[in-house]
Amino acid sequence: MPATWLRRFVFACQLALLVATVVVFCTRSSVKLAHADPPANEAASPSKELDPAAWGSDHVGQELPEYIEGGECLFCHRDDVGHSWAKNAHNRTIRDAEPGSPEMAPLVANEATRALAEEVKLVMGDRRAARYLKPGEAYGHADLLSVGAHAGRAGGRFRLAHGENPHWDSEQFNVRCAGCHTTAVDPADQSFATVSLDCFACHGDAPVEHANDATLMPLAKKRKDSPQVVTSLCGSCHIRFGKSRASGLPFPTNFVAGDNLFRDFEFDWRLADDEQINPSDRHVLANVRDVALYGREDMTCLSCHDVHTGSSKRHRELPRQESCAVCHDPAEPLTRHKQYEVHSERCEY
Repeated sequence: MPATWLRRFVFACQLALLVATVVVFCTRSSVKLAHADPPANEAASPSKELDPAAWGSDHVGQELPEYIEGGECLFCHRDDVGHSWAKNAHNRTIRDAEPGSPEMAPLVANEATRALAEEVKLVMGDRRAARYLKPGEAYGHADLLSVGAHAGRAGGRFRLAHGENPHWDSEQFNVRCAGCHTTAVDPADQSFATVSLDCFACHGDAPVEHANDATLMPLAKKRKDSPQVVTSLCGSCHIRFGKSRASGLPFPTNFVAGDNLFRDFEFDWRLADDEQINPSDRHVLANVRDVALYGREDMTCLSCHDVHTGSSKRHRELPRQESCAVCHDPAEPLTRHKQYEVHSERCEY
């Protein structure tokens, strides 16, 4: 009996010691967690929202700077940029109409629009949708044909849309489209300086001295602009929602590379979580929000997209992560995309 009692006593002591150890460990862990540094991604938490308009300045109410025309830029950059820029989607936001091109074919084939096709001088859009333009009567204005063309998939056959009562509209392009498809729009009369996107649209007011000091050039690799600057620049066209506080137009007023877009441009940030809009727009909005609202510093649009070549090869080299599910079905290989219908009231497709 004494031996049995002793064994029980020893067991009780060991059990008490174990319980005490667990209690001390949990207490210390709780204290440590309470005083630990916040995780690296806490800056990207919705509970830590920043004021996106708090930094920088803009050109609202000012005159746009005079800029070096793209032809002059390509004189020096003909080897590193010139060979790819001609085929780049940014350069082709508006381009010369080619009679035998896929986007012109349905316009010529349709009896109701055949005569109007001869007046078309410019085409806006690319592989998914196209609109037709001709120079307007006023300087820096373009007339937009009411008829458009849509492709069932990128690079597919174009079919006419809104083909009934085809006519030219002298206002719609300048008040809805010019801000993202031309360069240097004057908010007073919505006239533009250059058809399509010139180098100024992304690189801003580049001083001549940048030839000797690349850090003077906005968006130069050696300059290392902040994620906020990069996101404002890309978002100025790729946020296909919202409006300018200054003008009420669906594009920012006098935006110049280096400006803070969100001092003037406003939209509903919750759209980044709205599954009713297409995945490509949600992807853009989520990345813009991560930087502008949540302070993310490690990734911008330029982390994955090469603007000059139009390549997104780098994004395909990323490891699989939660954000991939916006465009890809988690159960499918990443080479396959979700099927969706592109739509934006701003762009009308």
